[in-house]
Amino acid sequence: MSRPGGTKFFLRGRESIFCTVGQREDEKDSAPFLQIARFNDLDVHVLAYSQMNCINGLFCIWDPLSIRPAAIFNPSTREVRFLPNIKEEFCPCNYSLGFEPEEKKFKVFCSTYERNKQRQCVFTLGIDKSWRETQSISFSIPYSKPSVCVSGVIYQFIDGGAIAAIDVKSEKSETIALWNALRESMYYYELIEVNGKLMVIDYRQWVIGYLDLWILEQTPKRKWERHIIRFPSTWNDILVLQSSKSYLQITSLRKVSDADILFTLNLNPGVLCLCYDVTRKSWKELKIKALPKESYIYGIYSYVERLSM
Repeated sequence: MSRPGGTKFFLRGRESIFCTVGQREDEKDSAPFLQIARFNDLDVHVLAYSQMNCINGLFCIWDPLSIRPAAIFNPSTREVRFLPNIKEEFCPCNYSLGFEPEEKKFKVFCSTYERNKQRQCVFTLGIDKSWRETQSISFSIPYSKPSVCVSGVIYQFIDGGAIAAIDVKSEKSETIALWNALRESMYYYELIEVNGKLMVIDYRQWVIGYLDLWILEQTPKRKWERHIIRFPSTWNDILVLQSSKSYLQITSLRKVSDADILFTLNLNPGVLCLCYDVTRKSWKELKIKALPKESYIYGIYSYVERLSM
């Protein structure tokens, strides 16, 4: 069960520091800001290099290079459940959490590489007691790139420069070609959802003031449309002055609301957060209050409070 109007933000910091925040309006200048509430007692095996994805109020957290099982975490209730351990030995793995809106089911899809053989399995939360192997997913999934779920379909980068689309209900999959014959490393690309659409952000050019946003239009031909995001002049000045610093990087590109993308820029000290409205092509700053000066944000996620697993 989800709480109406209960949208919150989840911050992930250095050394497994997790926080939830509520969005409010500042009484002085009416600027939106995030008020932090910490998870000091969170008992879950999440390190700085662990992977995470979220959908409909739940988070899936795992270490791709560990034999430890993945965990499902509900930040609204602070409940943590560990999934059955799927790995028989040390091997790379990737998990994708999906939500099927018609039957309101959560499913976790896992890809592992054991003894030079790829294994694809599915686990339905609240129903399955063990993992089910599936032959409908035959592509190779990089373990370093989290997925995104949009309207009951999980999208994931796959080896070879394409995107896999996994239908959560039928558990069948297909591949979607990108806008060109992509040969660069997928490290420079990020999957996000904005206003119910799948988008890919290419941030190779961010140090010179802009990003490419590719929007997948759900037409029979699945056409990709290009949208250029240009940084505000205040951020451009920071990029020019600090571009040689190793601590200067975009650490999260996550959905914030139905039309916004949140960018975080780690400085030394402090964190700069800017929201971009895709429809209006406008920017606004999002302030974070009570965040320690030495904090380093690895990710910011929006979620609707869910009162049960």
